[in-house]
Amino acid sequence: MTNGQDTQPALLERLRQGCDHLAWDEFFQRYWRALYGTARRRGCSDHTAEEIVQDVMLAVFESQDVFHYDPSRGRFRDWLATLVRNKVAEHRRKPAQRVRAAGGDETQGPIIETESDEALPDEIWETAFEEALLVALLDVVRREFNPRTFQAFELSAIQGMSGADVARLTGQTRNAVYLARRKVTQRLEQLGASYRQRGELPQHLRQAMQSQPEPSVERSLTTRIAQSHGGC
Repeated sequence: MTNGQDTQPALLERLRQGCDHLAWDEFFQRYWRALYGTARRRGCSDHTAEEIVQDVMLAVFESQDVFHYDPSRGRFRDWLATLVRNKVAEHRRKPAQRVRAAGGDETQGPIIETESDEALPDEIWETAFEEALLVALLDVVRREFNPRTFQAFELSAIQGMSGADVARLTGQTRNAVYLARRKVTQRLEQLGASYRQRGELPQHLRQAMQSQPEPSVERSLTTRIAQSHGGC
């Protein structure tokens, strides 16, 4: 995927103003899934992953370095990756957390979360980041096409249904289903989905969608973040 989806200087400048809620909403929508996914892949519970996202957002909100970001120093997403790893490490160093025992009662005890060893830390972040970008691109494209066209694409490319089954469910011809899939795929590729050469875009879209948290997580985080800097 291209680097065009990285944070632009204009967004950082808007964030620097502090009270530009639209900019903060944009920043949150752009990055929360990657932050949350990275924390979960590193072994954090759902609750701790939410805390990690909140901590990172607060750190960005309070940071001076980010608002003087120099592209020659490297990618902003790499700076953000370091930040989320540090926040996960901080949570692991906490001597005690309230944990829920098997019987459902809250007890005092050490944090019981171990880091996943499925991939190296930078690979964990890159995977979460790419999946989050794919979901964001899919949201953009969904708004650009009429519902029937996007439904045909979603059923065939993401859910893996046959053209005949999709045609029967949507009331379209098989050729219309094929054209819908091709048009939406081409648009995703234009926006930055870089899997066209090996025809892997549907596979990566399925993986990205399967990895996304429940809608309740976004609602919870939205409330947390709003409360964190809502009084600026």
